[in-house]
Amino acid sequence: MWVWLLKASGALWWAKRDLRESGAIVVLTLHRVLRNAERASTLSQPGMVVSEDSFRRLVPYLTGSCEPVDLAHARPGEPGRKVKVALTFDDGWKDNYSVALPLARAHRLPLTIFVCTGLLDRETPFWPERVVRILRASDPAITTDEIEGVIEVLKQKTPTDRDVTIARLAESASVGAEARSDADRTFGWHEAATMRLEGVRFGSHTHTHEIATSIDGVALREELRQSKREIERRLRTRCDLLAYPNGNCSRDAARIAVEEGFRFAFTTHRGPWTASTDPMAIPRVNTSEGNLVGLRGRFSVAMFEYTTFWKSWRATKRAAARTAVASA
Repeated sequence: MWVWLLKASGALWWAKRDLRESGAIVVLTLHRVLRNAERASTLSQPGMVVSEDSFRRLVPYLTGSCEPVDLAHARPGEPGRKVKVALTFDDGWKDNYSVALPLARAHRLPLTIFVCTGLLDRETPFWPERVVRILRASDPAITTDEIEGVIEVLKQKTPTDRDVTIARLAESASVGAEARSDADRTFGWHEAATMRLEGVRFGSHTHTHEIATSIDGVALREELRQSKREIERRLRTRCDLLAYPNGNCSRDAARIAVEEGFRFAFTTHRGPWTASTDPMAIPRVNTSEGNLVGLRGRFSVAMFEYTTFWKSWRATKRAAARTAVASA
């Protein structure tokens, strides 16, 4: 209801106009684009998944109604005739190569993929999918919200404490801590090289996806250094773009990233990238199936514009209001 009221009132148009005239870039964060069979079998959380059908409809909207930009050349602050958007993927899932790339390539939509170099070409390489498998085995009636609550708690732990907890959960459920799923595989360096030849940009998502605020500076520096080195060596391309795992960053993390040669770093905080944005803490908008479909379960332009442009624009207004209050 709110979506249609905003659209009918002209509020969505106004938000897009403001973003357009300020030269803001709205950076979209996706993880996975799955066909129906893979959606039914994946262990990934719903907030990480977009259906192939929705993505197929999203791509021409982005290229027709927006101004797609390549992150390698992106510079906010220059007004445009359309809202500027940049499309990014996190982690390095194989469906980025098999499903998303052909659709994006057909419409000449620029892509940037942030990869975890130490987790490529593996089945179920990330611990949240293993936790989903364990929890479903231990309690078939467990809800998605309950699973996400457990995962969020685990994200706050150190890597060692997290792994110990997962092992205990697996033992109590009589399930192996490791999980294998063809639906949840990452692509390999061969696919990455092919995508690079197709014009895809690659950035670092660290080496093993450890959250920057949960490890010490020495470990973080090695995560960044190793991932940057691997991307540049294997793909023969400069790597100066970083996406923080889970979006978590700090002043120390940003400083280390600068020292390791990164030019831009991206969070998962909602908002647009403006001329005044800290280049080492650039906002992005998470994009999943729930942000794309309307009441009929099909791609909805109004829903996408509400969850993406309206909410990003509102985030800038709230931030400006807080700044004004703090300086008063």
